[in-house]
Amino acid sequence: MDKRFGQRLLLALKTDPLAIILLALVAVIIAMSVGGTWFSSYDPVQVDYKQALLPPSSEHWLGTDNYGRDVLSRLMHGGIASLGASLIAVSLIISLSLAIGLAAGYFGGWLDMALTRLMDVLFSFPQLVLAIALASLMGPGLTSLMIAVAAVSWPSFARIFRSFVLSVRNEGYVQAARTSGIPAWKIITTHILGSIAGPILVLVTLDIGSIILSIASMSFLGLGIRPPQPEWGAMLNEGRAYIEEAPWLFLAPGLTIFLMVLGTNYLGDTLKDALEPRAIQMPRLFGGSKKRKRMEPVVVKAHSSKTGQHANVCSHPELPVTAGNTASVLSIDGLHVAASEGMHGQPKPILENIYLELKPGECLGLVGESGSGKSTLAHAIMGLLRSPLEQTAGTIRLMGENTSRWEWNDWRKVRGSHVAYITQDPMDSLNPVLTIGEQLRECLIAHRDKDGGLSQAEAKRKVRELLEQTGLPEETYGRFPHQLSGGMRQRVVIAMAVINEPQIIVADEPTTALDVSTQARILELLIALRNERKLALIFITHDLRLVTHIADRICVMRNGRMIEQGDVRSVFTNPREAYTKQLLESIPSLRILSQLRKVK
Repeated sequence: MDKRFGQRLLLALKTDPLAIILLALVAVIIAMSVGGTWFSSYDPVQVDYKQALLPPSSEHWLGTDNYGRDVLSRLMHGGIASLGASLIAVSLIISLSLAIGLAAGYFGGWLDMALTRLMDVLFSFPQLVLAIALASLMGPGLTSLMIAVAAVSWPSFARIFRSFVLSVRNEGYVQAARTSGIPAWKIITTHILGSIAGPILVLVTLDIGSIILSIASMSFLGLGIRPPQPEWGAMLNEGRAYIEEAPWLFLAPGLTIFLMVLGTNYLGDTLKDALEPRAIQMPRLFGGSKKRKRMEPVVVKAHSSKTGQHANVCSHPELPVTAGNTASVLSIDGLHVAASEGMHGQPKPILENIYLELKPGECLGLVGESGSGKSTLAHAIMGLLRSPLEQTAGTIRLMGENTSRWEWNDWRKVRGSHVAYITQDPMDSLNPVLTIGEQLRECLIAHRDKDGGLSQAEAKRKVRELLEQTGLPEETYGRFPHQLSGGMRQRVVIAMAVINEPQIIVADEPTTALDVSTQARILELLIALRNERKLALIFITHDLRLVTHIADRICVMRNGRMIEQGDVRSVFTNPREAYTKQLLESIPSLRILSQLRKVK
């Protein structure tokens, strides 16, 4: 839910008078139930046979029952039991189903399979029958009802919550949070739960009515509160014997339950409408047509690596690599990645026999057509391969350490702090409900908790400094992703990648969706950051022209294989493979230059 949810809710209520009436009735019922002790003039359990079965009057607004007890007083006091039991049951259901749904949807694998099978087993039983059986075994009472209803209702909620999580688990901003090394619990609570909070609220509101009905139905069968204490379902049971002689005994609790269920269901529909952004005129909410000051990005001064001679422009810094491989920050030896096809199918090779080495301060251009395996290789380097993809052979060494046996916590410590990832689409990488400052601050704090952490003021200061360094105006800190241009969003993603000063940056086509002038500014920013921070950079692209501006060496991929490697000058001037020659000939500027040389 975003910060304009309240405005949309008010607008939805203004356009639907029936919703206002029903919600007002629900509010009155809740208020009278909660304040029954103060509003009622009669004892709800005091027996007076002289007053038995009196019709509604000015003295007893809803009449009396067969024991002479005031029906309105019992209805108000019974509301505390009915609504309280329903609220506690809903809380139990949501807590259990949310924990199970989030765990199954986010972690997947055997945990997801086990929890899903458990839900399937519970779904095979009729819910009401199973709830009655459980309540009967535990004995009558509201506690038994709440536990029984919660025990049979959580699977349906958990399955829906799981589907919500699956719908956002692979979103770009969740993947970006993973690559930044943010703990799983924080990704779940901040990024995933924040994104699905709206649908969860609507679902819970819509199903409160069914929980109220379940509690009342089981109380009607005598499984709830014990007489003479009032409860709406029990009052229905008491009044059914007098439905012809004293219909008010049956109508009063029945109409109350009806209005509560109808009101909560209507509230759920209203909340659903309020969550639709199209229900609001967006320009009016943003302040109409008020002109804002144009923000000119500040470009960090840098020199291109292509200065007439193709050579490294960065000296190699001293990095904390192990003695096993002091020359490289990244080393890939004979990597194979395959996609499994069912239990009996043969794995389909995706990457085959990949050899790669990246030295400190070096930029490697990884080029190839779509589907050549560039992004899969990037995911393998970041430890983000997911089923059905798996590493079947070879080794990947980061800072000299073999990553083959790393667990999730090992990767979390490395991602963001030692190796960072820049995705193709910055809009998918940024959480739409958090400001830019909040997201950058989260990345910064994620790797500082064990070092005593950072104060909020210090983290905010560091984030603002980085925004300035990456050419973003100060106002960017408090803005949301949709309020920024494509180039500004890409600068934010780059800032997220470098905020913890990693040794390696994997940039997966970071300029694909940008215009030519914005591409140039992003390349200048990457070159400047690389020079200043001594970064090793893997620049993935299908545009060979970009490689000439930023890379020292080039690696050409095709069908999951590396077919040619070398420094940029040698590959461009003297390619060995026919496929590389075809790629070079597809560049208009190079093709024209070749024709001019032939004329000379």
